[in-house]
Amino acid sequence: MNSTLDSSFVDRLRQILNSRYGKNLQIRQLLDTAQVGSDEFSIQGTDLHIPIRVNGFLLGTAVVPAALDLNAEKKQSVAQLIRMALEPAMYKWYLDQKEANLVEISKADVSFDNIRIFGESPLPPIDEILAENLDELNKGLDNQLVSHLIHLEGRSVTTNKKVALHLHELTGRWAFVPFADVKAQLQSTQDLAKLGAMTIYVEEAESLSLAEQDLLTNYISSEHFGETPLIVTSSSLEIDALYKRKICSTLLDNMSINCFEVDRAPLTIESLKEVLRLFFLKDGPYDA
Repeated sequence: MNSTLDSSFVDRLRQILNSRYGKNLQIRQLLDTAQVGSDEFSIQGTDLHIPIRVNGFLLGTAVVPAALDLNAEKKQSVAQLIRMALEPAMYKWYLDQKEANLVEISKADVSFDNIRIFGESPLPPIDEILAENLDELNKGLDNQLVSHLIHLEGRSVTTNKKVALHLHELTGRWAFVPFADVKAQLQSTQDLAKLGAMTIYVEEAESLSLAEQDLLTNYISSEHFGETPLIVTSSSLEIDALYKRKICSTLLDNMSINCFEVDRAPLTIESLKEVLRLFFLKDGPYDA
């Protein structure tokens, strides 16, 4: 089991914060939980502090130094982006650490009476853990994809999103983000590409504005260097019905070519992942 927090998404997050806001990012162990209130973020001195909480667990804090020059809207956007990226990864790391500790305790064949399980004692400093994994950065996820746009066609909005999440997991990308949450910040294909190897999920593609369609069309038509976002669109309408809507023909052509019919997908998760892998990942060894 790999019980080390993956550092690749943190590196990309730092790059985005620096590119968009000119800010850095630190991730710290929380030693004094009394300093953390219920707010989504707070200002301590000149720094922006964002608590990382998942399922009632307080796992740490993200700190953006020298953040007083950010207005309220930008502070909110920074905090949302950081939580979106860190919460799932840190919670997985926490669970892996806890399981690893239980395995070691079991191997030692000792009594549990005097054992403190991981999570009851302070966590190790996360920045130190990240520093151990710098060689794992930028492994070139994009060369695994057949296309930078994948379209999901299915009657259930919930099922479409679940399939999108499985696809996101298969490609090992660093964050899953609804297009609605980031579209206001995207003015060009360069802005979109700078988000790195994340999955951007477009729900109800037929509702895209003309400007949003142009942005996505230009993005998927451009050359991609390094790690750039995967766009996953979805709709409850069939492709033929979408052609009758005011949607850019180039975008629709790409959606049609890379369309996955969710309602015909296998019922089991493993079979579904295998089909998605065959459809959308290039040939070659890949560890799901």
